[in-house]
Amino acid sequence: MHAFDLPDTPEMRAKVAEDGAYGMKLLGLRGPEVQPWEDGFRTHDIADHAFEWWYFDMQLDDGSTLVATFNTKPAAAADGPLEPSVLIIHRDTEGNSTRENTPLPASAFSSSTDGCDVTIGDSHVKGDLARYELTIRGDKVQADLVIERGCPSWRPGAGVTFFDHAKKHFLAWVVPVPSGTASGSVTVGGDTRQVTGAAYHDHNWGNWQMNAGLDHWYWGRAHIGDYTVVYARLTSRGILGAGQIHLPTVMLATSERLLTDDWLPLRLATSGDVPGPSPEHQPYPTALEWTWAHGDEHFRMSVSNPRLIESLDMGDQHASWRHRLLHAGDHPWYYDFTADMELDIHVGGVDDTVRGQTLYEKMMLR
Repeated sequence: MHAFDLPDTPEMRAKVAEDGAYGMKLLGLRGPEVQPWEDGFRTHDIADHAFEWWYFDMQLDDGSTLVATFNTKPAAAADGPLEPSVLIIHRDTEGNSTRENTPLPASAFSSSTDGCDVTIGDSHVKGDLARYELTIRGDKVQADLVIERGCPSWRPGAGVTFFDHAKKHFLAWVVPVPSGTASGSVTVGGDTRQVTGAAYHDHNWGNWQMNAGLDHWYWGRAHIGDYTVVYARLTSRGILGAGQIHLPTVMLATSERLLTDDWLPLRLATSGDVPGPSPEHQPYPTALEWTWAHGDEHFRMSVSNPRLIESLDMGDQHASWRHRLLHAGDHPWYYDFTADMELDIHVGGVDDTVRGQTLYEKMMLR
């Protein structure tokens, strides 16, 4: 099925501005500056009909990676009681991956609405946008880390995407730490080591079964030199033969200022598809070319040489019989990669080309 990009026209920009103003009012936001309460429990009043997660990833200086996600419930099961869990993915310097994700009873979850202060079982995270204390307690992986923000917190406008004309079904997003530093200890299999490295934290919530209207997405982030970039493209399912729509998001910043978060010009071309690991063999591209151009300004992100960190079966056995019947052919799958990136920037008075590493994912919802 053909997928198309939203046109970068005055009419589309007016529509985007209108939706953004509505989203700001709906979420009680007063401007572009992120406030600490935005990293608090956002679905507390609709918890039985929404999902929420606080995501942290760290690329450590020794070559290992660590991802931890505090979930109120499986993201594919918005409707239903709380079923909290902490997803932990650790990849060591030899490429060996350890994953844990044990559901816990609702009583194991607590969170503040005033800021990030989340407890799930023996794991806990608390922070104020600028600094986070992260305690991870899995059976195989444990960590005690401090994350310090390296550039301003960010959200793309209101940070909300609506999936129906009535604007009742949504997915929302805020990025308290687009890039930062991590330090502390990580223990794997009883072996404890002191670590330092780069860190990222975002926070997502919504009230809508994601695979009801989304086909797949790419999301990634990088901190290379003085530049931080966060990038994504969601692709909708085709509705009544109307085709699929690409919904991009981007932030490009230095440690001191935002260069752009104008997402309409962002485009993605992929190539070099290869089959993924068994059993599903969901394919993924080996090259992603992200381009952005508006007026005389432009930048490019060339992503190559992906190394698969994790491949996860995201099929949900908790969904209702009605949802499983409507989506019987779906088999959600998740890939997480580290890869090489060349970032060529000609925006906001900056003319520079830098090379480094990016962490990104491909989420396939059917």
